[in-house]
Amino acid sequence: MTEQEPVELVAPTQIAKGDVIEDPVGHRWLNVTTVRVLTAGGTRSFYGDGPDDRVTFEEDERVKRRMR
Repeated sequence: MTEQEPVELVAPTQIAKGDVIEDPVGHRWLNVTTVRVLTAGGTRSFYGDGPDDRVTFEEDERVKRRMR
C-alpha cells in the first residue's frame, strides 16, 4: 500500500465480502472472501483466498479498510 491510498477505520460489523482490510499481525492486506460471525456481540473472522488468509476482530476493535 502506498501513502496515497485512502483508508478508513470501521467496526468489524461494517466489513463485507470484497473489502480489502489490514491484517495488523501479519502486516499485510487481505481481500475478504468470507465473513464468519463468532458472537452475537460482533466478533467476526474474515477469510481470504490463501490458506493463511484469516484475521479475527473483537466487536470493540476497529478494522483498517481500504476505501472503496
